[in-house]
Amino acid sequence: MLELLREVGVELPGGAGLLKFGMTPGEVLELLPPDRVTHHRQCMGLTLSQYAELRHAHDAWLGGLLYEPGWSFDAELDGVVLGFGGGGPGATDRLARVEIQATAKARSQAESPEVTPVAWDDIDLFGYPAAEIVAVLPGATASPAGPPPAEMAVHELGLRLSRARPTAEHWERVTLFGPGSGSWGACCTGGLVCAEQGDGLVGIMY
Repeated sequence: MLELLREVGVELPGGAGLLKFGMTPGEVLELLPPDRVTHHRQCMGLTLSQYAELRHAHDAWLGGLLYEPGWSFDAELDGVVLGFGGGGPGATDRLARVEIQATAKARSQAESPEVTPVAWDDIDLFGYPAAEIVAVLPGATASPAGPPPAEMAVHELGLRLSRARPTAEHWERVTLFGPGSGSWGACCTGGLVCAEQGDGLVGIMY
């Protein structure tokens, strides 16, 4: 089980260790099985310095679009892929966000014992329908008139939940943000949303 700990980090399965906010890339890699780690080259994403405006870089960071050279690796652990990110200007070398995404195979076998549960306070975020998760997460709110949106932020917990489309039954990606989120203060005071209305696709798509 991957256990998400607010403002602390992520506890790895089987007592493998704690991915603690504030770690360096090297310290994170030491806790991950080398044969499960994949390193990536820059492709579509822009680096912090390549964005003309900080607000666009901030939005890209929040959405996992920012290319961070030191954090350009992920790890697959039994049905989920973990991605990592540093903080904002002046804090890019310290872990500040962990993104966990269910693989396509895992999404089709949500109840399989081979799929690693992703838990917040013993709530398996990928193991139950999205609406049921929203109903029990502290601070999560959704419109009573319909299903939860494709993406939502739970500010109280430092979580962002998303899925490819609003009609998908389960959440497919969760991002846990740590105290390092405050390093984006040069842009705005936004927690899980850029208060300056940045757009991470600027310079990539248009």
